[in-house]
Amino acid sequence: MNDAVTDVRCMLIPLHEGRLLLPNAAVAEVIGYRDPERVTREEPWLRGEVHWHQREIPVVDFERLRGQPRRKGGVRQRIVVCYAADGSLERPLVGLVAQGIPRLLRVSPMIIEDASKPLDPESPVRMTLQVDGEHLSVPDIDHIVRRCAMVASGAGDA
Repeated sequence: MNDAVTDVRCMLIPLHEGRLLLPNAAVAEVIGYRDPERVTREEPWLRGEVHWHQREIPVVDFERLRGQPRRKGGVRQRIVVCYAADGSLERPLVGLVAQGIPRLLRVSPMIIEDASKPLDPESPVRMTLQVDGEHLSVPDIDHIVRRCAMVASGAGDA
């Protein structure tokens, strides 16, 4: 058995305030931003859907999902297409709006200064990390995909 500590290849996704951290394996592709087609039920955090590789995927404004006010996007805005880990989901993809070009980062346990999970089980954040003095949020992609599915099915307030 190998006891060596391995780095995790991740992607830093810039937001207006702060950044998200996702393992590379959770990211399908980073695409140029295009205006999503609105969905039937309006949620302030759900921008709509975009066509990607013969599929319609929901596009989520993560900052609005966390209750922050809507802000104007910049010219470097992107959509980060992410996979949900839960294989039982009917539509396991979601697009997260990035406010710039994501960059790669190798994360090892030695550079993590602090890690914590949110107290709210309904939080779209799986955990927060502090790396080099910066607070990074790890989104809960499964939770976000389920919320999008609830909106699509009209099942109560997502």
